[in-house]
Amino acid sequence: MVATPIGKGGVREGVHGRVRQGLHASATLDAIAEDATHVTVDVSVHGGLADIGPLHRVVVASLKPSGTNATKATTKAVHSALRSAAADFLGRAFANEFRKVVDAYRVMLRESLVKGEDPALKAALNRARLQERILADTSMVEQAEACTLLGLSTANPSATMKRKEDGHEVLRFTTDGRAVYPLFQFDVEGRRLHPAMAQLIARKPKGWSDFRLLHWLTRPHLDMDGTPAEALGTDAQGVLAAFEREIDPPVHG
Repeated sequence: MVATPIGKGGVREGVHGRVRQGLHASATLDAIAEDATHVTVDVSVHGGLADIGPLHRVVVASLKPSGTNATKATTKAVHSALRSAAADFLGRAFANEFRKVVDAYRVMLRESLVKGEDPALKAALNRARLQERILADTSMVEQAEACTLLGLSTANPSATMKRKEDGHEVLRFTTDGRAVYPLFQFDVEGRRLHPAMAQLIARKPKGWSDFRLLHWLTRPHLDMDGTPAEALGTDAQGVLAAFEREIDPPVHG
């Protein structure tokens, strides 16, 4: 078994196993796990006198005569019993080794999180925390509610809203496994999506994620009394102009 833990590119793991006649164990996983670059785990089956007892019992039980063809039947029974006992023994042995590998990964993850030595991991955690905060601070509607706000049928809200998403008319996020949409995108009086949303999504630079656009829309803006999201229904052109200035690269010279 070879396990490759946390590296600069994230967590990867590949596992393969082999059983050999020589019996030895990889007993230093916890110590090796301190090194967050590469861990090689050589899995072998641990043998001991405690394993002989169950094997002895199944063989003795299978040696009882079983009628006329006793020798042939007994040979077959012994063969079957040995296969069953070996499968059970190997299953328990490898399950124990896998538990060791899982424990080693837990050690590495805990060390990386506490020490914060991996810049990529630290940046990813910061992004995740920011995204969680933005979503928590934004009023959201689910698919059926979105259809109701738009005056559309709620018979199949997933398919209905999927068409809006495919048309790049609306920002969609996922919370607790459910599709949700920021409420500010909906013109409730007009029972439609604010037209400016489609334009903002279309103009979103390649390096901008939907979360970044959501963050920009929900932050107070100097050119407005509040946030761009709050101005979508009253000053859509002002929002679009402010967004163009935001994404326009600075000119030096």
